[in-house]
Amino acid sequence: MIKDLETTLTHTKRIQVRFSEVDSIRTVWHGNYVQYLEDAREEWGRHYGLGYMTLFENGFYAPVYELSLHYRQVATVNDILLVYIVYCKSIGGKITFHYIVNRESDNALILTAESVQLFTTMGGEFYPACPDFYSRWQQEHNI
Repeated sequence: MIKDLETTLTHTKRIQVRFSEVDSIRTVWHGNYVQYLEDAREEWGRHYGLGYMTLFENGFYAPVYELSLHYRQVATVNDILLVYIVYCKSIGGKITFHYIVNRESDNALILTAESVQLFTTMGGEFYPACPDFYSRWQQEHNI
């Protein structure tokens, strides 16, 4: 579980489920959780100075390479979801996050997930080493 991970950089994104995000059985459509995770990653990046524009300005992209989601319970319209995102230390040219999504009202576990992003050059080539700017960022954050 997340408490066992070696990390210090966490953030919580609060999301209210909109009517347009539920399906015909009035539960959040499964694909919308991917957007919630992305929203959490973007906010985390702005908070810690490692947003997508930072990567871009340093000559890199970081597309998602692997994404796993484990659905635990359903959420519905107007539920407030707390997307807890944890940066996980990894070696080389990748960024790894773990997520827990809870419903705010009763703290029910809705979803757990993990994402791995790989650094690529602007030309689309995988960059297996840790880019210099990322190494400096890690040092600044004692990672």
